[in-house]
Amino acid sequence: MPVTCKLLSRPVALGQLCQRTCGYLTCAQQAQGPVAALRISRRECLFAFPAAATLKHNTATRPTNPKAFSTMATHSQEDMGKFSLEVVPQLSSELSKGASGKVATIGGCREYTGAPYFASMTCLRVGADLSHVFCTSGAATVIKSYSPELIVHPYLPDSTDYDDELPEDKKQKIFDESLGAIKHWLERFDTIIIGPGLGRDEMVHHVVIEAIKWMRENNKHMVLDADGLYIVTKNLDLVKGYKNCILTPNKNEFARLAKQLDVDLEDKSRQDQVEQIAKKLNGPLLVQKGAKDGISDGNQTIYCEGNGSKRRAGGQGDVMTGAIATHLAWILTYQDRVQDPSKFPGGLPPLMLAAWGGCHIARVAAELSFAAHKRSMVAGDVIDKLGEAIDKLYGSKT
Repeated sequence: MPVTCKLLSRPVALGQLCQRTCGYLTCAQQAQGPVAALRISRRECLFAFPAAATLKHNTATRPTNPKAFSTMATHSQEDMGKFSLEVVPQLSSELSKGASGKVATIGGCREYTGAPYFASMTCLRVGADLSHVFCTSGAATVIKSYSPELIVHPYLPDSTDYDDELPEDKKQKIFDESLGAIKHWLERFDTIIIGPGLGRDEMVHHVVIEAIKWMRENNKHMVLDADGLYIVTKNLDLVKGYKNCILTPNKNEFARLAKQLDVDLEDKSRQDQVEQIAKKLNGPLLVQKGAKDGISDGNQTIYCEGNGSKRRAGGQGDVMTGAIATHLAWILTYQDRVQDPSKFPGGLPPLMLAAWGGCHIARVAAELSFAAHKRSMVAGDVIDKLGEAIDKLYGSKT
């Protein structure tokens, strides 16, 4: 019977998988629509399952005032580490290139070349097989010079490369060519990072906004940070209601999001703050960076509480973003392998587990780096310690 899946927010064909995971009476309601449109992939259903379990559990216990309702996951940090380890792909000579993750970073301009490098290089150091960067032409050669391991595409237009009085028809042609070149590649990636070093150029932002729209239409998984957050804060409809998306704000970015969403941060606990913003976004997972990282989808909240470092060097947030994106790529591969969605580690929403894993590996690497460099530690030192951190946490999978 045609139904609307409350988790995916679109019509689906009710089948055995829906009944086993969500349950018809709890998570679906009758809807009309052509049978041809009622298609749902197995990956999408498996991805929705942990949220379905939460919804079923909360249906009977939700208090009268929904604004007062929130849940705090009770898993220990040790348990979370075990759950995270479970989704890490086992290294094997039988693997092909790309099997352990293909990640893209959209970011990098004439002024900011370090941030996209930190994010994309972290992806490789954590364990992704391929890492691409899409940036402006003024940043491409610089980023390529940092490492031959990165595949760099100079496809973002920069207004400083054109006349101030550029006719609208020529400007539109530039936009179309840029977006077309980027879209040609984006289909190939598991996850896409948006924002590190993107800058504030209007031509760049125009293309990135259109790229985000395309990614949403095609159900691509995104991790937004830095200038990517600046874009979506000013254009909230780009991500509102979209579940395949992780936002990773620092303190100032978090405050701007709160202001735009009319969330008063005064006299609220940290859990209330992160959950209220996540609830208003109604889809994206929110990672609030801090002394401990708060991770919430609006229904439940977990924390990553590793020691990390006492130093807060520029670029550490980009390292965390790259680590989260790689863990998300691994989660998607794990989803394709799993046979029974009820066996997903810890019963947690997949994006939440990916975010925790990325935060954790970044914290361990930062802790190791700070122990070696103390006050002189920089983001590159953290990247250099990722291998040691991975061996410490995931050594059994090598």
